[in-house]
Amino acid sequence: MSFPESDFSDLLDKADAEELYKNVHEIVTYVEDNSYGAMLNDNMPDSFGTLDVEQTLDFKQEVLFTEYQLESDSLSGHPPQIAQQRPAVYDIPITVCSEEYSGPHNFEVSIIPNGSKNPWVFSPSLNKVFIDMGSHFPVDFRVSSRPSQGLFIRVMPSFSSLQHSQELVYRCVQHEQPQLNKNVPEHVRQHIIRCPSNGQAVYLGDRTSNKRLSIIFPLSYPQTGTDAVREMFVFVCKNSCPSGMNRKPIEIIFTLENSNGEILGRRILNVRICSCPKRDKEKEEKDHTNKGTAPYGKKRKLEGKVEKAEKKSTTNVDAKDRNVYAITLELPGKHNVQHVLKSAMDMMAGEALRNPQSNDVFMSCYKKLQVQLNQLQ
Repeated sequence: MSFPESDFSDLLDKADAEELYKNVHEIVTYVEDNSYGAMLNDNMPDSFGTLDVEQTLDFKQEVLFTEYQLESDSLSGHPPQIAQQRPAVYDIPITVCSEEYSGPHNFEVSIIPNGSKNPWVFSPSLNKVFIDMGSHFPVDFRVSSRPSQGLFIRVMPSFSSLQHSQELVYRCVQHEQPQLNKNVPEHVRQHIIRCPSNGQAVYLGDRTSNKRLSIIFPLSYPQTGTDAVREMFVFVCKNSCPSGMNRKPIEIIFTLENSNGEILGRRILNVRICSCPKRDKEKEEKDHTNKGTAPYGKKRKLEGKVEKAEKKSTTNVDAKDRNVYAITLELPGKHNVQHVLKSAMDMMAGEALRNPQSNDVFMSCYKKLQVQLNQLQ
């Protein structure tokens, strides 16, 4: 390798200039040998004009996630691996699982309890965060081991009640207005949750296409002295917004995934976005305690009331017509058929919740309606 003295400024002495040239040469050689430059050229748009959403997401993932793996591997001492480090981008099913699963890497999500003077509070007994809109709160992610491939975190909001679990969670019309979202891409405005701490976060899904909204980003390596990776999140809509969540309770589903989209862990966090987090936390904890504990000195009397109520409820259910009827409907438009099926599912879910002691018939009908709805997706 020859050193071209004429190509460098006389502000550098010869030794520094030679060292700089050597480093640049090694970087260029590495990029060429690993086909990194070719990958960028293949994905670079023909012009600098506006890209549509799919092109933007694909291009951003190709570049950012490859850069992430190079950086993470260099910090951890692992050899750089470019292939298969992108997350799998796929449409999430309307019906999602909300069962906790630690997985093969002991995936854990931790919320550190906060003081009362802060704009958010965490209730360990409810596993729930109460937070004001626009406030940042930290979440710690832990794994006990790592595969050779990169790991990714997907963050997805979902309604926690059974009758609304198949509905999409998105921002209300008011908070999605363009004038309130300057410098925010159009496809990001509909998301109720953001991850401002991670510049490699990709926002997926589209409510206009009936695709669940989620965020996915690479799980980096913990810093020295800690075993957790901390990310900051912020909510940009409230539970009470009529044209959005409309007072329905929500939960955040965190999934640990590899680059093939395989789920390696799942954790659930209940959330309420409100104006008075501390007040709402105390109220819900009090209601939760009252439901689970009988008042002192009222135990015998309370048990008698419960027995009578259960007996009355059983009598009412037995008196109902529980025969299953098959009907055929002809409706114009797929969206009308979907609306009818969702309404029927809500009715069956409500009946099952009101009559837990004999809900087999209602849940059977609910599952059949769910199959029909999935076939229309």
